[in-house]
Amino acid sequence: MSNRTNEPHPVIFLHGWCGRADEVDSIRAALPGPVLPISWMPAGGDFDLETWPTEPDPEAREEIARGFADDILDRVRATIIDAGFLGATVIGHSLGGGMACVLAKDPDLAVRQVVLLDASVPMMPARRRDSIDRMLPWVDRAATGGRLLAQAGWIAEASSWIPDFFSLEDQGDIRLHIERRFLFAPVVEAALAIAGGVQWPITESLESIDCPVHGLAGDPGRMPVDELLACRPDAKVERMKDTGHHPHRFRAERTREWLEAGPFSSPAT
Repeated sequence: MSNRTNEPHPVIFLHGWCGRADEVDSIRAALPGPVLPISWMPAGGDFDLETWPTEPDPEAREEIARGFADDILDRVRATIIDAGFLGATVIGHSLGGGMACVLAKDPDLAVRQVVLLDASVPMMPARRRDSIDRMLPWVDRAATGGRLLAQAGWIAEASSWIPDFFSLEDQGDIRLHIERRFLFAPVVEAALAIAGGVQWPITESLESIDCPVHGLAGDPGRMPVDELLACRPDAKVERMKDTGHHPHRFRAERTREWLEAGPFSSPAT
């Protein structure tokens, strides 16, 4: 296993829920060293529906979702170690930002700094509860009616809440690509990933990690900026107007400028 910490500033990129690693391409020019983009969304069929409880048991369902998400986290950690990207800056978008905070607690990874791109960090209790309550019924539907029927329902219903991720200025082919990734994500695995991921100790990790934290919030976006600064008064956070939940996609040039002027402004960071 090679260790890249002796090379110029390594960077790990973690996309958000229903995203893909290729999203890093829009900001890669601003990143100072070798880049490890990790695709962490599970594939369709990764979860065995035969293991889903047939009797109503909310606690068991939530525990299964948490275990599923923890397995994702373990795979990401192993990928980082196997690639030798220790001592890296970890950039995380959306749920990838929560993942970045949890990974930064791991002393073996020696995370240099955490960069949050409109991440739901800290994880607010109401958002956690809402994500669990909205997502786990999709696994129920797939377990009782089959994956295809559940996927059809997912596509129909997701069309109503996907616009919440965008500002009025977020239009064009980029928006269409993002929408398709949400619509055609495998419903069971997507539901379990978010319902489990929001149960990670995101807020606790944010409060206790000893590396710098930077944040770029969409406006309107999903980052609770006031709560983030209450948890981490030392965090350096900027709001980017006229973009929604995907600033690195719709305002790529401005995001690159922010990265260069902030998180990567000094060779020593």
